[in-house]
Amino acid sequence: MLAAVVAAALVLGVLLMAVVPGTTTVDEEADDQTVAETTEADLSGIPDVIAVVNGEEIGRDDFVAVYEPQFQQSVAAGQPVDQDDLKKQTLDLMVDNALLLQEAEARGFSASEKEIEESLHAFAIDSGMASADEYLAALQEQQGFTKDEVRAQVADGIVIEALVDAEVGDEPIAESELRTLYDQAVAQQEQLGQAHGGAAEVPSFEQVRPQLEEAAQSQRERETLMRVVDEAREDAEVEIRL
Repeated sequence: MLAAVVAAALVLGVLLMAVVPGTTTVDEEADDQTVAETTEADLSGIPDVIAVVNGEEIGRDDFVAVYEPQFQQSVAAGQPVDQDDLKKQTLDLMVDNALLLQEAEARGFSASEKEIEESLHAFAIDSGMASADEYLAALQEQQGFTKDEVRAQVADGIVIEALVDAEVGDEPIAESELRTLYDQAVAQQEQLGQAHGGAAEVPSFEQVRPQLEEAAQSQRERETLMRVVDEAREDAEVEIRL
């Protein structure tokens, strides 16, 4: 259905390098040597301070805490992993995150305890857990993150989201923008129908308007996030030591 196509196209703004509970499984029948080679992250040669962003250090431990889950997710998905490239991508994201936080804090944005608790509760529900405490305990058990570390990450996400919301503003999404998204989704749905030898079921524009509005808003937030990062990088002093 077109609604599913639109929903699949939604890209939520990654305003927080969030950690979610999960495990990586490996085929038990795989050769032991192959498993060791493909599931072990290479952490050699990573300095104690991997980058400095406007005087703020990004430490080795913080980098590893982000890099290892990214590596394991790629391995679990069966993707070939170029660890040098993945390290660079991970560090670039961490530098962007630091710049966003610095900009948000400079503008006076902060996260209240109530906002942190509400976000943790939402993450818990999304993860199929009954409470924030259960969610935090799972993160600590499965990935080694302490409650304070997770709460700090959640707070960072709230602050960055507030920055992006302020930049995006409340200007309504133009009807023409929604129509363009609808036409794109219809074309994609028709292609899928042809590929499977059947006629595509195409709902009306009004039927999928909520999904279209969500997709357009997500796109606007994503573009705003990229613009804020690009502007922050122009004047930033960034030293990479990787």
